[in-house]
Amino acid sequence: MSFIENHYNNTQKEIRNRIEVRYPTFFTIITIASSYSEYVTALKKWLENKLVSHKNLDFHIKSKEAAYVRLLVLLENEGAEFADPSRNNQKFISHTFYWLWQAVREDKVYATSDFFDDITDLLDRAFTNKASKEITDDQLLKRMQELPKGTDKKIVKRREDNKIRVIKGLIPIIESTKNPHKIYHFTSEVTLTEKLETVSKWWDDYRFHLRFAIRTVEQLQQTTDYRLPKSIIQNFELGVEKGIPIFINPYYLSLIHVNKDGTFCKSDRTIRDYVFNSKDLVDTFGEIKAWEKEDIIEEGKPNAAGWLLPNGDSVHRRYPEVAIFIPQGRGRACAGLCVSCQRMYGFQKGQLNFNMEEKEPKVDRTERRHSILDYFETDSHLQDILITGGDAFMNTDEGLRNILDDFYEMAKRKKEKSESQDDKSKIAVFQRVRLGTRILAYLPQRVGDEIIETLKAFKQKASKIGVKQFIIQTHFQTSMEMTPEAIKTIKMLRETGWLIVNQQVFTAAASRRSHNMQLRRELNKAGILPYYTFAVKGYKENRENFAPIARLSQEVFEEKALGKPKNDRSNEFYNDVKNNHRLFRQIEEQEKLPFVATDRSLMNLPALGKSLSFEQIGITIDGRRVLSFEHDKFRNHSPVVNHKERVIIVESKSISKYLRQIESMGESIEDYQGIYAYSTGETERRSEVFEYPKFSFEQTKSYNHCDIVVK
Repeated sequence: MSFIENHYNNTQKEIRNRIEVRYPTFFTIITIASSYSEYVTALKKWLENKLVSHKNLDFHIKSKEAAYVRLLVLLENEGAEFADPSRNNQKFISHTFYWLWQAVREDKVYATSDFFDDITDLLDRAFTNKASKEITDDQLLKRMQELPKGTDKKIVKRREDNKIRVIKGLIPIIESTKNPHKIYHFTSEVTLTEKLETVSKWWDDYRFHLRFAIRTVEQLQQTTDYRLPKSIIQNFELGVEKGIPIFINPYYLSLIHVNKDGTFCKSDRTIRDYVFNSKDLVDTFGEIKAWEKEDIIEEGKPNAAGWLLPNGDSVHRRYPEVAIFIPQGRGRACAGLCVSCQRMYGFQKGQLNFNMEEKEPKVDRTERRHSILDYFETDSHLQDILITGGDAFMNTDEGLRNILDDFYEMAKRKKEKSESQDDKSKIAVFQRVRLGTRILAYLPQRVGDEIIETLKAFKQKASKIGVKQFIIQTHFQTSMEMTPEAIKTIKMLRETGWLIVNQQVFTAAASRRSHNMQLRRELNKAGILPYYTFAVKGYKENRENFAPIARLSQEVFEEKALGKPKNDRSNEFYNDVKNNHRLFRQIEEQEKLPFVATDRSLMNLPALGKSLSFEQIGITIDGRRVLSFEHDKFRNHSPVVNHKERVIIVESKSISKYLRQIESMGESIEDYQGIYAYSTGETERRSEVFEYPKFSFEQTKSYNHCDIVVK
């Protein structure tokens, strides 16, 4: 229950009395002080005296001593000014202790109940012996076992019914198409049953799903049997008016259970929240800014991470070893629009869209492509390329083959160039190739024999020029996306010898207790390695889906920890990729684990890199935390990065608001006891499987394509 249920209904006297009863020592420090500054000084002295006997500050995050330290950190930042990106960079001053002073000494209380919920949890730990009853490991494991998944017989049957519902809605859409497709059109069928059978035959053809993806509000209404709640339809209608595209392919839409009364099933909330517009997104669209500053590129100028890039928007770069390559063509589209997409500002600018027929003619294998490949070939440190989009598997079969062939020829030339150089001046050669795709979850039918043969052939020849790691980087949000169709596609891809890894975005729905535990377990069973668990990027536009960093940190310590192996055997996953599901089972049995967690949980920070090394340094009047992040010490950074630099993040949602949100999803807030204590965190070390192989030569220490010269 909130410390202040609703501060507007509580008098200053009531708030004052509650503080007096719960924290008499703290109350006395405030009341005997003759001024605000005297109170702050006295509180600081009291806390420092309490810590005098604690020379070793390596104590539990929820201990009384840890609470003293956190209060001191907040005191050090009392009065600091911050810009709030979720409110047009409006400046505010963090006055944590002034608002407490005000609650006891003044006539009015302006701070919200969410503020008091956060700060009083800290005061509870510092000034009382209150112990909260927290969820146990056994309870977490029991919940994991009980959660439904996409391969459950009941879920499969329900989705077969959904499929019929979607097809019935598609039939009039197909019939009313002005320019009938040469394959997907009705000929002699006259009855509804015959039409259902015909569309069911098309269902396994990915081109059908792309051709008849839902693009209008009316089509969405038809394929959901007009069952969607009015609020959802309004968000789509307003979104269309503001320029937010709709693109939901029929297969993925069939994963969403819509009851006849317009209600939904709790189990597929994560899926719905990934494709249904939030009001925040609609309200903010048109003013969205790039979260990652290095994605803001001006021709001829270095990006925020210091890298000089080829003209255009095809290359993104943050770290010395890796570049993101976004080729022109259909790969710049996706099989669906994720409403939390980090490149939503690209849709806002019109750079990204779902006009696939227009994209293919833009494929350029001449001057533009060669200038980018020349950049990769001559760079002194690049050894890892992530080919993505959009979605790498949205390219045509020929398009993907051409991209990989062009990369192969470039990597071969780079290897030859490196071999001709002196031992201490050799440039890095490519050792890792990654393909970024969400197709496995969005539209697994896309993967067919031709892609499989392309991947096999590329791996065979690229291995001969030194490429050692071949990785498909996919994106499952929930085990409810791991359908029989997805499992079939995963098995096909494992046969290519490419390692499959997963990165998940830790949305509010995905953050519910035990959900990530179950996702990791199902990924393990399919032979997929958990790779990253990412906090939601963005500002106000993604507020609905944002889960506070405290919850991400809590998940690391209270849930993921149950699947952390004592011995890191992850490098063995390269040995026999097609049987990785068996290796996971072997590790689980040997170490008595319910699942194997090979992923790192991180926040993707603007111009700084991925990190979960943070501490809370402030709090807004409405209870949102101000966090200070530092670098990931386990990987290299751009030479222009100041390693003493810290990135300040003002969260878009308070912890209390988050708890109310997941309670509305059917969760019990009692299961999240202790979340407020996670006001500091440390970045996890990478599993060995994700480390780069060591070169057999001494690589040059000089950098090119950078705005400074490093000796």
